[in-house]
Amino acid sequence: MIDLGPMAPELSQLAPPKKGRRARASKSTPTTTTAATTTTATAAPDSAIAYPAPVPAAPYPAIDRTLVPISTNVYLKPSTHTDEQEPADPDLPFLSIPLPGESTDSVPVYDSCDELRRKIRAFFRNPKYSKVTQKKFREAIGNVNANTYRRFMEKKGETAGAECGMFYGSYVFFEKMRIWEGKGKGVRRVRSEVEYVISSLLDRLRGHVC
Repeated sequence: MIDLGPMAPELSQLAPPKKGRRARASKSTPTTTTAATTTTATAAPDSAIAYPAPVPAAPYPAIDRTLVPISTNVYLKPSTHTDEQEPADPDLPFLSIPLPGESTDSVPVYDSCDELRRKIRAFFRNPKYSKVTQKKFREAIGNVNANTYRRFMEKKGETAGAECGMFYGSYVFFEKMRIWEGKGKGVRRVRSEVEYVISSLLDRLRGHVC
């Protein structure tokens, strides 16, 4: 057996302790602890600072609007909406249109009796007014009875039936319908207006002469 006693000090000097690893290990531990402490200190809220309370979002104001008749196709406030704006009949909305002289039954008539009969027949063939019955039509033109309507429609001639109340009521009905639909005046209608104006002027001149 070899005695290593005298060589023990030399061996101990040849293998010095690993100070580097111990030093790095000893330094890493406090660094981690400091970082953790710093992180914890940053995340913690400061009780000395008073943060404002969150403001709730304001609700949208309620909008109350009333739909007016389809003729105008606009929205009005309830304060400006009146019952006079409602159509008298949803199937015949144009009846609410006023004509000059209508209040005194003095609307000038520019259509002949044959022209009005043609318009009446075309009206009942129009699918837009398929819900309008003959009774409703007779009521709209002045509560004309069925016999008067039948006699007027059976007549022929430019002036045949002009003495009937249905003649004037039918003209007012179709004149309102023309305005409602935005249709222009035909050549026959313009010629009738010119003839009416000339006839009125001649009547006035005769009155002054006499």
